[in-house]
Amino acid sequence: MPQQPPTPALVLDVPKLDSFVTRFEDALAEGWPNSILSYSFKTNALPWLLSYMRDRGVWAEVVSDTEYELALAMGYAPDRIVYNGPIKSRDRLWAALVQGSVVNLDSKREVLWTAELAGQLPETTLAVGLRVNWDVNVYCPGESTSTSAHSRFGFNPDSGELDAAIAVLTDAGVRIAGLHMHRNSQTQSIAVFRAAATVAKELISSRNLNLDWVDIGGGFFGAEDGQPTFADYVTAIREVLEDVVDPAETQLIVEPGGALIAVPVEFHASVIDVKQVNDQTFVVTDASRTNIDPLFRRKRPFQYELQTEATETRPTQTIGGFTCMEDDRLMELPDERALATGDRIIFYKVGAYTMSFQPQFFIESPPAVYVRTHAELIQVRSKSTVQDYVQGQRWIPAKDNLDDAANGMGPWLAPSR
Repeated sequence: MPQQPPTPALVLDVPKLDSFVTRFEDALAEGWPNSILSYSFKTNALPWLLSYMRDRGVWAEVVSDTEYELALAMGYAPDRIVYNGPIKSRDRLWAALVQGSVVNLDSKREVLWTAELAGQLPETTLAVGLRVNWDVNVYCPGESTSTSAHSRFGFNPDSGELDAAIAVLTDAGVRIAGLHMHRNSQTQSIAVFRAAATVAKELISSRNLNLDWVDIGGGFFGAEDGQPTFADYVTAIREVLEDVVDPAETQLIVEPGGALIAVPVEFHASVIDVKQVNDQTFVVTDASRTNIDPLFRRKRPFQYELQTEATETRPTQTIGGFTCMEDDRLMELPDERALATGDRIIFYKVGAYTMSFQPQFFIESPPAVYVRTHAELIQVRSKSTVQDYVQGQRWIPAKDNLDDAANGMGPWLAPSR
């Protein structure tokens, strides 16, 4: 049996991660060699993982100033960053444009700021992409994840906002160099990506665009086996777009997150108590849905492994978490071996968004994270301590300071170690 970490802990299987990245690289090399594989920081921003992606040559895909600054801190050069999202600041946007990042504009203020920068740099031709607001349900009914009829991201062609943005930018001397087509969808169907490519194709033709890139976005299906494959996606996208762009001249940008990291991550938990309440068996663990289903939305069961010496089974067991929330129940186990205190449960395929949405401090602090290579298990993040939580926050440690602060006499003191 491989070396086991103390629980609770997240474990990243490095050979599996290698496999997923390699498969996507190979799919692009075969289907669209002139391409950029970028990793979606928001999906899981574990520093070890970001360094791994950087060293593999995978670009950073970021959607805020903070993520952009994290990419720089992790050693990404500006010209290896894809900068998306609707909340860019003017200063960071300007720096990204000047320093060679791939920039896809998402809001009207970004259009005005880019035009303003172009006016200050008359000798430089700025190049930007525009995120397209398109209705996925028109092409793939039922696929939209929006709770309203429409998406709130990007510039809509039908309302005239896309053309207005193009006009403002071109009047300022800015070149429209790319289209950003990302849409969230209910499934990872190839049809959604074919639809995105179709909308891009229509816009390229109708607006007579000569593009450096088409950013198809993320949301790909990633599995150790099964369909669709990464190559299936790239082939479908190329079949649509090669009518209007030359793949040797126009780059395809992809932004996978969960497709690369969901499967390689496991969560290890231990049973700390078993309770019988009438005919229901509750198994209390040192895990929580806040660890592996932080939005409490998951409908499908977790893939799991039980590590127990038990041979007898129980008709049902309710696996619960450590929190004080009654609905912190991870899953129901039907006709499984009877768990006991000290047994271990491993939850598989939990790498997407779980670390990103982890609360900084809710009853417990975030768990430790390990990476597992072929040879060893290495801790890359310690479980946070109370001192970690307190350090750096502004606070008044004693009641006497309250009066001083109210009188303008005392600072909000930061604790010292």
